[in-house]
Parts: sequence; structure tokens; C-alpha cells
Amino acid sequence: MKQKFFTIAYMGALTILGGASAHANGVLLTYAEDPGIQTSTLANTSHISFDSLPTGSSKNLSWNGVGTYDNAYILAANQYGGAGGTGKYIVQSTSLGGSNAVPTTTLTLNTPSAYFGLWWSAGDVANKLSFYNGASLVASFTTASLVNVLPASYKGNPTPAFLGMDASEKFAFFNIYGENGATWDSIVFTNAGSSGFESDNHTTRVAAWGQLPGETGPAPGVAFATVQGTTVAAVAAVPETSTWMMGFLALGAVVFMVRRKGFAPESRASVR
Repeated sequence: MKQKFFTIAYMGALTILGGASAHANGVLLTYAEDPGIQTSTLANTSHISFDSLPTGSSKNLSWNGVGTYDNAYILAANQYGGAGGTGKYIVQSTSLGGSNAVPTTTLTLNTPSAYFGLWWSAGDVANKLSFYNGASLVASFTTASLVNVLPASYKGNPTPAFLGMDASEKFAFFNIYGENGATWDSIVFTNAGSSGFESDNHTTRVAAWGQLPGETGPAPGVAFATVQGTTVAAVAAVPETSTWMMGFLALGAVVFMVRRKGFAPESRASVR
């Protein structure tokens, strides 16, 4: 059976001069792509795969029409990253690359944007992803914030060349949506240790969900958590469809039995 789509919502944001509601600066994050999916299904986006770049460190890496990465370290696909198990990916680390290691990468966008997606592979507790509007933090979260809500079906490299490798870590394509006017003009990728923050297939667009033809209603997904700056709070998950059906069937059985036995609820007026 196809894996049920899952999502996480991050609503809330920074406090700015003059005051603004947290809701007005919310960020909605979903991991609605099925396990093994390594690209965004959102339309009208720009995409970079890093495959055409030389391995090693690069400075002022241009993403045509989108923005610039100040520092980047590029690796060939391996058990930890590289969509499809081929090509290359970007990584942040204090050790990978030796003296050329890049622990922090900042992507500065040409235009404030309301969507970003990435295949976040081999997620570990040292990975951190932050969104800024100017100098103000919009939202920041880590793999540690997400690992407990990603189901076990996301564990292990899903690519044919490295299938099942790195089985203790999770691989997922995340879609991050600005909500209620929230945008960012820079994204910071950081890895605090000698492990790596591996990612690929970066995807962006300026327009928020619902601003293009055919997009109606809220961004797809169900809220699982909220973030206020760097503070993440869990929200009760919506049950699986099968759970809802079991509940409805049980309720229907109770109603049927009550009607069959001729029971009737006591009216409010008769209660003393």
C-alpha cells in the first residue's frame, strides 16, 4: 500500500520592532512527499541539482535567476546523499573536505520567496536549517526537531545504487511554505559537527501557495508541530484514515444497538 502522506506545520515566527502576530509570520513545513520521493511535486518552481558542478569547495556559486550560495562543498553521490544515487550533492560539515570544509552555507535569494524544498538526506542531530528575512529570523529547525515525527519508513537511503545503506538515518523531501504573507530572502544551512548536512534538489519559487491559478485552499497537509523562532511544539497528529473508519464503524454499531433496543436519551429538561 502506498505510504500515507505526512506533514508537519510550523506556524509562528519572530518578534519584530513594532510587533507583529506570530500567525502573520508563520512557516508551514510539510514532508508530504512519499518515502523515496526525492523531488518536489509542486509546480512552477526553479530547481538546482548540483550535478554539473565540480566536486570540492566553491565560492559565490550562482543559482541562475534565483540567488547565490556564498560557500559550498560538493560531493559525489554516496550512501549519505545524491538524489537518484548518481550525480552530486551539497554538504555542510566541520570535517568533510579537510581544510576546505564548509560548516555553513548561506543561500541569498534575489527575490523574497515563500517556498523552498530540498531532499534532506541522512538527517542527523547536527543539521540545522534557518530562514531569514533580512537580519530577522523567521524560523529555524533541526533534524532533531523532526526525527520523532518522521515514520520509520523514511529510514535508509532509497536510491538504487545505495539502497538501504545508512539505515539508522532518515531521508525525506521536505516542502517549506510561507504562510499568511511570510517570506524569506536567505536560507542558512549549518552543521555543528564532523558529520554532514547532506541535501540535494534544492527547489524554490517566489509565489506563496494559493497565488497561482489552480491553487485553492490551504497548503496541502495536516499540522503536526509549531515553531516560534527556534522553539518547536508538537500538535496532535490526525489519525490515519483507517483509524477514522474504525471509529465511525464503532459509533455506527452503538447507534444501531441503541435504536434496536429502543433506548432513548434523557431529555435535558428532565435532568435534575
